[in-house]
Amino acid sequence: MAVTTVPNPSADEIRLAQELAAELQVQYVPRSATVSKMQKQMGVLQMLVAGKRLTLHAHGREIFFHPSMAVVRVKRMLLGDTDLMVEKSGLQSGDVVLDCTLGMGSDAIVFAHAVGTRGKVIGLEQNPVLAALVRIGMRNWPSDVLEVAEAMRRVEVVAAHHLDFMRTMPDQSVDIVYFDPMFRSTVKESVNFDPIRELSITDAISPNSVEEAKRIARKSIVLKERAASGEFERLGFPPPLRRSSSFTYSVIFRRGEESF
Repeated sequence: MAVTTVPNPSADEIRLAQELAAELQVQYVPRSATVSKMQKQMGVLQMLVAGKRLTLHAHGREIFFHPSMAVVRVKRMLLGDTDLMVEKSGLQSGDVVLDCTLGMGSDAIVFAHAVGTRGKVIGLEQNPVLAALVRIGMRNWPSDVLEVAEAMRRVEVVAAHHLDFMRTMPDQSVDIVYFDPMFRSTVKESVNFDPIRELSITDAISPNSVEEAKRIARKSIVLKERAASGEFERLGFPPPLRRSSSFTYSVIFRRGEESF
């Protein structure tokens, strides 16, 4: 992998490319030709291109941050609708949420809107390249919905494996821990994610991760999965009542001061 810029870059775009190269411990190369030609010349499969947006090029495709359905979901919430994920989690304004499987960050944006300015959302992504795409994308995405833009800016993106990160956290230090391993399946199955497939971490959620989540969560642990996947039962979550939907949520709640 290497990092370059768009043609005729600004000083800020050059600085961003250089900072990313240092962060990811890869080579920074000034832009000298088309991306595909530079990849062939350097013998690299993936190239990050810094410009008005950060783009990853690989296998003849491009991938960049997009808030996806988060925009629609936040707009619906602004109109007074309830969001199923937010409702199921028991989230309240001011809560602290740990999103253990950030992916492209759509759910984290919705959480950030729901917790408001007094709350906090930490999004964990083990793949440092994907973490950089999402972190910089959230910072720069030109949303025409102020509340979406504000929510994106409030998400704290951390490049870390969720189990390692949770092990460093004090007991009951967040309100909600969220797992959505479905993004990994999407990466495996969709050609749109060809550029990050080799870089992606597709491990299943482990029982150890759920135990750590129980230790650090004050309110609830939420798992989003395919209804008939068997993951709810494997990880000790209440089995879903509806198995006909493409995905569903299951929640383990802390009751008062009692342990899970």
